Amino acid sequence: SYMLALERGWIPKGNLNDDRIVNSCHREDEGAFVCESNRDAPEDSLRAGMSYALSEEGKDPRYIYDLHGNDLYDEADTIFNEFWDSRRAQGATCDFGGVATLAETNKTHSEDYYTDDYYNVVEVNTFPLWKIIAITVAGVLVGSFVGFSLAMRFSPKFNRRVRSSAMLRPMTSSRVFRKSFGNPIELGYTGLDIDN
Repeated sequence: SYMLALERGWIPKGNLNDDRIVNSCHREDEGAFVCESNRDAPEDSLRAGMSYALSEEGKDPRYIYDLHGNDLYDEADTIFNEFWDSRRAQGATCDFGGVATLAETNKTHSEDYYTDDYYNVVEVNTFPLWKIIAITVAGVLVGSFVGFSLAMRFSPKFNRRVRSSAMLRPMTSSRVFRKSFGNPIELGYTGLDIDN
């Protein structure tokens, strides 16, 4: 492995704190890859790689010469992956003379694999209710003010009704209101005929 080669001095030391170096083999160590046969490899080359792996394991490789096509490639997948998986910690590669390659797996885990430990660590941040109410009230007030202002500016009928309202008379007679929304109401004004 790369790290072992560094420790033995076979490769010059560099910046070993680089995340790409530190975590380079993590997914492989976690079992995210399998060693499988190259489907484009010639059958004779495939048999040579299989024969080597089986012989190293102390198994008889003669049966592989009776296999052809998909049966041969499927058996090669099994042999290559078992050999590589059992020896990768010692530096074995998934090559077998160019007839095998690493492939990423899509593992399905049982329920035992998943634990509730993660949920004990996750902190759930909730938005406080008082903030939701405050934002809602502020939105309603701002929206009402904007709507009122627009109606006073662009709807003469609404403007007349507001200015003639007895309840709003103290507000409509103020200087700020008159400058913002139109003509002042004359003193002694009795009302408008709104129905016409």
